[in-house]
Amino acid sequence: MTDEPTKKKKVSYVGSPACFALELACKPINAAFGGFGCYLVGSALERDDWRDIDVRYIMADDEFKTEFPAVNMKAHTWEFDPKWILLSTGMAAYLSKATGLPVDFQFQPQTHANEKHKGKRHPLGLVFVKDDA
Repeated sequence: MTDEPTKKKKVSYVGSPACFALELACKPINAAFGGFGCYLVGSALERDDWRDIDVRYIMADDEFKTEFPAVNMKAHTWEFDPKWILLSTGMAAYLSKATGLPVDFQFQPQTHANEKHKGKRHPLGLVFVKDDA
């Protein structure tokens, strides 16, 4: 038995105030696109030695197809679609500049995200509505 303290599990390993900047920067992205919104995924949720911050914007499959009509959904060809590349890299650059973090941003259809990426997701840029009742 060791006397080492148990390492406390964190919600994410993105330190503040960077995580607050990430929350704020995702709000207009969530407002601009239909879908479920931005999520923090990947290694920054698991450990403190992450390489980059993985942000995924998950859309219902039909919304994704409407936004990226040239994509073959069954073949998962969106990473070769010029519109998808431009929007994904543009959002990555925007989030990186707004937060000072190395952000990897991608749009993903819901079915693909749920089937291929079973890890944790942390919603970003949520808007809370005041209840006047």
